[in-house]
Amino acid sequence: MPEINLTAGTLPPPACYASEQDRLDAYAAAIIAQYSAPPEWSAGMVPPADLALYWLRLDSNQNPVEVLKYNATSGGWARVQTQFTYGVGAGVANAYTITLSPVSPNAIQAYRTGVCYAFVANLSNTGATTVDVDARGVKAITKFGTAPLVAGDMVSGQMCVVVYDGTRFQLLNPGLNVGPVNFSPGTDRQFLRTNSTPATVWESGYITAVASYVAIPLPGATASFAHGMSVIPLSWSIGIICITNDTTLATDSQYLVGDFIPGNELLFSTSESMFTTYANSSVVAMVRFNALFSIYVRSKTTGALSLINEAKWQVMARAIR
Repeated sequence: MPEINLTAGTLPPPACYASEQDRLDAYAAAIIAQYSAPPEWSAGMVPPADLALYWLRLDSNQNPVEVLKYNATSGGWARVQTQFTYGVGAGVANAYTITLSPVSPNAIQAYRTGVCYAFVANLSNTGATTVDVDARGVKAITKFGTAPLVAGDMVSGQMCVVVYDGTRFQLLNPGLNVGPVNFSPGTDRQFLRTNSTPATVWESGYITAVASYVAIPLPGATASFAHGMSVIPLSWSIGIICITNDTTLATDSQYLVGDFIPGNELLFSTSESMFTTYANSSVVAMVRFNALFSIYVRSKTTGALSLINEAKWQVMARAIR
């Protein structure tokens, strides 16, 4: 480790200077000329001779990046203050690595309680996740305390910020996951809701957007909607929604725009259902019987069987998990 080495020198008599300021300038120049290295030091692995000194740590371009002091008790260099330290992220999904420049002096400092690292995830995670800083040892990454990460908590290209809590790293900015793993962002009109406070239990669901309503299927045809939950809904409904008031004639159904009738209430003139409805892990669907019959419903005002004007209705679905 370089040191400042000053040796005694002799200045010419004062009479050689026009002023005391000139003499002071010459004296300062003589001192500066005695430096054996610039006034920055890079902390190495060995303890310094003077444990009271603070030291600058340099990056690969010789820029000072942090202040260190040697801790004789722990036997390593300690950063003077906690800060976000940027490292290069790499590794494989669920097993990330962080490489600092310069590398952390030892495991004590790489995994000091409170140390914070920022890195860009090179891949999205798909489940429980770990990280290894400067090959000092694998540590778990969790969220909200000790909860393991799930798929999508870290997204490729995301700047991830982690803080070591003494046992594991906690991810301060989990990515897209705000609910159950069966929720698939991007599905048309999918939603989340919680039934508890604080929100520890989540339910996901689907409702058809107005732009995605479809015409009532012809006999023998099916209308279906992908709900995106990847599991069978706990409750669901598919049927017809009124898009134009069906009230022109006294014998019309008398339903108004926005009124919804479930598929199992769409009838023959004999009051028997003329649709089969079902749901699975992919879709909610409604099948019209393979026979050409008009659709009857119970009138909104009288309860009597009434024909609907099919042009004034479309099909939509709802589902909740």
